[in-house]
Amino acid sequence: MALFSDLQTATQAHRDAQYQRLQGFPGLRSDRVLATLGPRLHSPEQRHLWLRRLAEHDAEASRIEIVQLASSPRQAWLSAPRQTALTQCRQTQVEHLAGDPAAFARAVDAAQVPDDYRDGARTVGLYPLFKPLYRRLIAAWQRDAADAEAPKDSPHWLGYQPVPTTPVVQQPITLHEDALGLPQADAEQLKALFAHHAPWLKIEQASRSDRIGSPRYNSDGARGFNPLQTRLFQHTSWSQLNGRWHLQLIYQFWFSQRPKPHPLDLYGGELDGLLWRVTLDRDGNALLYDSIHPCGCWHSFYLPADSPLRFRQPTGEEQRLAQHLTLNGEQAPTLWLSAGEHRLQWIDGRRSPYPSVSYQRTALDELRQLSHPQGQRSLYASDGLVPGSERLERWLLWPSGVSSAGAMRQWGRHATAFIGRAQFDDPQLLERYFQRP
Repeated sequence: MALFSDLQTATQAHRDAQYQRLQGFPGLRSDRVLATLGPRLHSPEQRHLWLRRLAEHDAEASRIEIVQLASSPRQAWLSAPRQTALTQCRQTQVEHLAGDPAAFARAVDAAQVPDDYRDGARTVGLYPLFKPLYRRLIAAWQRDAADAEAPKDSPHWLGYQPVPTTPVVQQPITLHEDALGLPQADAEQLKALFAHHAPWLKIEQASRSDRIGSPRYNSDGARGFNPLQTRLFQHTSWSQLNGRWHLQLIYQFWFSQRPKPHPLDLYGGELDGLLWRVTLDRDGNALLYDSIHPCGCWHSFYLPADSPLRFRQPTGEEQRLAQHLTLNGEQAPTLWLSAGEHRLQWIDGRRSPYPSVSYQRTALDELRQLSHPQGQRSLYASDGLVPGSERLERWLLWPSGVSSAGAMRQWGRHATAFIGRAQFDDPQLLERYFQRP
């Protein structure tokens, strides 16, 4: 396995933070879904599939790291002999662990993914003394959200709609579970589901920063923003509710910045956006929506009118807002966002009569391998943060243990609570707040 050690050394400066390397098990990387599944596997088929998924994560992340190297080492590591050797080493690791129960148990432990909270900061920052302040700030924001009224449509609100695609979802559809219990859609089903649930947007206009676009690297290598490339980035994951796994569709869109009304504004800075997540039932309809900003802040829940889920605020967890919508889970919603701060103000099913801009959809993973004058570069640094997107609020919120609160983050690195601990991609997060009657 010396080959993996050499690769890790060569790519250390470009380490991808989306997955967790398994210490002591080269060629394998985990995420929170696989970490949750690991201790529950019983059959040889389950263990083997789980190990293959870990190996696939490593192959994916390794390639993203390699393409960011300088030309000569990049070509060497992408050569057919090197890639074949890496693939064979991963396969050897998988087969060894599948046949050795003791080693497999150690791999399950190594696959656990730590959260993104710093205990040292909470201790040094006297976290218990700041919790009442955080509670007041959260409560004030939630009161404002609960008191919001439906915006009156006008040309002052710029609309975005998905480019029509075919085929469309034929309701109902059936999602089949794999050996791990995860509901899976085939390529055509997934394409249709993403198209069917893609949100419509209405964004209040006050400046150019209220138009969606795409992060990029300019010809000089500096990070830039293309306002003419209107795209939503999409990704899949899974979550548990009442012990059953559910497929999730994630949509993310970007703004060039959140403008600062004055130099000491806590929340303004480069880049802004929204992550919109759709948790599906077995028929491919929305069971639950939730959203965060790319920093992990402002986590909110939204229940379709026909959802059977019931919200419960768990004791000791950060207070969450769960709003009931008037539209059913088979209809794509319209999201209304405010100017400047890009707050999600309202959700309904209205389709505006005013002209709108069509947006394209593409894989969220493209942000890990953007075009760059020297080849490719990830939008994210090796800590999972977007360099240059820092906010002044980090100085107020650092006692919470969240590193650089307010900065934009990579998928898998969104800490969403300042009271307690929560990760947006934790597959057990929703179970803490929702149950079926």
